[in-house]
Amino acid sequence: MARRGGCLTDGCLGVLGLALVIVVGVLVSIWNTGREAGAEARDQVTESVEGARDRLAKAAADGVLLDTEIQRAVLNIGKTGEAIERRDGRVTVTARLIGMVNVAFGGRQAQGCYRLEVDTAPPPPPVSVRELADKACWFRSARLYREPAAVAEDVTAELRTAVAEGGPEGARSAEVWKTPGIEVEDAEIRGGQLVALVRLSGGTGPQGEDCYEFRAKAKAKAKHGAVEAKKLKPDGCYRLQRERDALAEKARRAELDVSARKIERRLEDALADGRLTDTELPRALSLPTTDDISGESVAGPVVAPENVERSSTEVLVVARVTTPSAMWCYEFRARLPTRSVTRHYLTDGCTF
Repeated sequence: MARRGGCLTDGCLGVLGLALVIVVGVLVSIWNTGREAGAEARDQVTESVEGARDRLAKAAADGVLLDTEIQRAVLNIGKTGEAIERRDGRVTVTARLIGMVNVAFGGRQAQGCYRLEVDTAPPPPPVSVRELADKACWFRSARLYREPAAVAEDVTAELRTAVAEGGPEGARSAEVWKTPGIEVEDAEIRGGQLVALVRLSGGTGPQGEDCYEFRAKAKAKAKHGAVEAKKLKPDGCYRLQRERDALAEKARRAELDVSARKIERRLEDALADGRLTDTELPRALSLPTTDDISGESVAGPVVAPENVERSSTEVLVVARVTTPSAMWCYEFRARLPTRSVTRHYLTDGCTF
C-alpha cells in the first residue's frame, strides 16, 4: 500500500520547528550582543567625558591652561577635534566624543557633543560639563593642527615648569611630548641641559612638519627653568645624529690609524735592505694579535695586499687595515731610494 502522511509522518514538521527555534535564538543573541555593545559604547563616551574633566581640572590647578594641555586632556580615539574659546580667565572646550565597540555582524557606536568650562582663576573650581545638541559640534577647523610657532610657545611654557621641578631629566620625560602633533626626533642631555629636536605638525616643511630645537636647563632658586626654542631647517632634526656619527667616525679613524702606523713601521723594517719583495709584504701587513685565553701576543692572520704597483723607485701597496671593531683600506707608498714609507687613508675604501 502507498505510504501516507508525508512530512507529518516523516517528522519534517519537527525539523522545521527546530530550525525556526535556532533562527530565532540566533536573532535574539545578535540583538542582545548589539544592545550590550551599544551600552558599552555609551559607557566609553561617559568615561571619556569624566576623564577629560579630571585632567582639565588637574592641568588648570596652577592657574594656567595651555592648548597643548587641553589636547592631552580631551582624549578620545574618535575625537575629530575641539573648539577652544578663552574669555576673562574662563576656558571653554567643545568636542565631540565617540565610543565604538566591534562585534560580530558589525559594530556599535555612540557619540555626544560636550562643552567643558574651566575657570582658571585660583583656586580653580571643578570643571563644569554640559552635553549639547549634536549641531553644536558641527565645526571644522581650517587647519588640522595649530601653527607650529604657537605650539612652540606652549612647549616652552611647559618645559619651564618641567625642568624647574625635575631638571633636564624631568624635561626629557615631560608630558608635553605626548601631545598630538608633537614628535621628538632626537634628544640628549649635554652639560646639564636638555637638547631636543622636535617635529611640529602643521608647518610648511616636508610632510607638513617644521623642525624646532628646544634647550631647557634648571636655574638655581628659580620657580621656572630657562628654555629656548629655535626653528631649524628641515634637516636640522638630524643634527644630533650627525654629530654622533662624526664622533664615531673620528674614533674609528683613530683606531685604524694606530694599526696603520704599526704596518708603516713594519714596512720600513722590511725595506731596510732597499728592497720590498712579494714574500715580505704579507708578513709586514699581518699584525700580531692577542690570544683570548692566554692574553699573549700571537701571529695574526696573513693579510694579502689588495693591489701592488712597482716601479724602479717605489712600491705602491693598497691593503686592508683591520682592528677589533673596524676595517678600511690604506695606501702605503714605499720609496726605495730613501727607504721610507708613508700611509694614506683611502676615502673611497677598497676599490680593487
